[in-house]
Amino acid sequence: MDNNLNALFNPENIAVVGASSNPTKAGYTILKNLIEIEYPKKIFPINVTKNKILGLNCYKKVSDIEDTVELVVLITPSEMIYSIMDDINKRMMQRNDIKVIVCAAANFGETRTEEGIRRQNYLIDTARKYCIRVLGPNCIGVIDNINRVDTTFVETLLPKETRGRRGGISFISQSGSVASSILMEGASQPFPISINKFVSIGNMADVDFVDILEYLEEDSDTKVIGIYMEGYSDGKKLISTMARIAKKKPIVVLKVGRSSVGAKAANSHTGSLAGSDDVYSAAFKQYGIIRAYSFEELMDTMQAFNSLPLPNDNNVFILSQTGGFGIYSTDALLDEGSLNMPVVSDKTKKNLMELLPDMASVCIPEGYADITVSATVKQHVESLRIVLEDDNVGSVIFITVVPTFLPSKELASELVKLLKKENNVKKPVLINIMSGNYVWESRVILEKNGIRTYSNPARSVKVLKNMSEYALYLKDIKKEEEVNG
Repeated sequence: MDNNLNALFNPENIAVVGASSNPTKAGYTILKNLIEIEYPKKIFPINVTKNKILGLNCYKKVSDIEDTVELVVLITPSEMIYSIMDDINKRMMQRNDIKVIVCAAANFGETRTEEGIRRQNYLIDTARKYCIRVLGPNCIGVIDNINRVDTTFVETLLPKETRGRRGGISFISQSGSVASSILMEGASQPFPISINKFVSIGNMADVDFVDILEYLEEDSDTKVIGIYMEGYSDGKKLISTMARIAKKKPIVVLKVGRSSVGAKAANSHTGSLAGSDDVYSAAFKQYGIIRAYSFEELMDTMQAFNSLPLPNDNNVFILSQTGGFGIYSTDALLDEGSLNMPVVSDKTKKNLMELLPDMASVCIPEGYADITVSATVKQHVESLRIVLEDDNVGSVIFITVVPTFLPSKELASELVKLLKKENNVKKPVLINIMSGNYVWESRVILEKNGIRTYSNPARSVKVLKNMSEYALYLKDIKKEEEVNG
C-alpha cells in the first residue's frame, strides 16, 4: 500500500521550512543531515532572511520554488502553521506536486490545549484537501539509508562510510527521544548499525503505525521491524495488521504504559491511549509478535533477527571459557522457562574432552562446557565447531573473558573463518567477548564481518528466547496451513 508514502522515503526534491544558519537550531541540523547522507536530489531551504545556508540557495516561501517538491519538512514555531499551510494551499492550486509533509515541530494536539488542537486541525485539514500525507506533528522525522533521505534533527553519529549502507532493520517510534537513542546506540556498536528505514511518528495525526507497517510489509529491504509504542486508538486494527506481517517478518515491540501510572504518562506525552496491557500481551503471544521489556532487549533482538539464522529448536548449548559467567548464563537461561540445555552425543563429548585441557568440565551439567581460562585460540574455535556439528544443539552461547595471554584479535579472526557466510552455518551463535574497551578491537573484527557480538551473556539468553519462540510460532503456522490445505 503506497498512499503517497513512497515520497516519504524516496521523494523528488525536499523543501525545509524553517531552515536555519544557526548550528544550534533544528532547521540547521536537518539540512546538515540531508547533505551528509548525500541526498541525491535537490534540497530547498525556506528562510525569509537568508540567501544561502550551507551552500544552498534559500527561498522565502514554498510557493516560490520552481522545481517539483514532493516532501516538505516543517520545523518552524507552531504558531506559523496557518501562514505556512496557506502558502502550501497556494502551491497545490498551482502545481499540485507535494505528496508528504513531515511536521517536526511540537506544540500541537499533544498539548491538549484548544489552540494546539486548532493548529493540528488546520495542518491536517489543509493537507487532506490535496491528499497530502502528514507525518507528525511532534516527531523527529524519517530516514531511508538506501535512498539517502534523512529529515531528522538529531545527531545520528553514523560515520560517513556507513551512510547509505544497506541494513535489514526498520524502526518505528512514537517517542523522539527513544528514536534518537536507537540511532545513537546503533552508531555506537563496535561496527555501526545502518538502519534501513526509520520513522518517528509523533502524534499520528495522519500517518500512523498501520500506515507504516503496511508499507514495511511490502518493503523488500526490511528484514525485521522494531517498534517503540505508547498506545494506539484502534488496538484491534493494529494487532490484526501486525499479526499478518509477523507471519512474514519478525516484529519486535517495546510497549510501554504497562502500569496505570505509565499509561497516564504515555497519554500526556503524545496523547496516546495506552490500552489494556494484558490484552496487548496476550495478543502479542498469540500472533508471534515479540515483546521486549527493555531498551537493550529491543536493540539486541532486532540485530539478531537481522544477522542470525533462526534456531531450529530451543536447545541452547553454553560454551564458556569462564566458570563464573557460564554458571551465570545457565541460571539466566533456565529462568526463561522456554529454553533447554541439550544432551549432546557421546561422540561430541569425547571430541571435546580430547581437544580441551584436562581441567575442562564437559557436559557437567548437560548442555554446558567450561573450556577453562587456559584454552587456546584453537581450543576456543574447534570446541565451537564440535558443538555446532551436534544434531541436538539448536544454538550456542559462546563466552570468553579474554586473559592477557590470549590473542584476542587472532581469536576474532579465527571465529570469522568458522562463522563466515560462505560456510553456511545454519545455527545462531551468540558471541560474548568480555569485557569493555580491552576487547573492543576484536569485537570490531567480528562485527565488520556481520557477526553480532555481546558484552553480557544474559542479554544473549533473552535474544535466543525471543528467536526460538518466534521460530516455534512459524512452525505452528506452517503445520496449521498444511492441515487446512
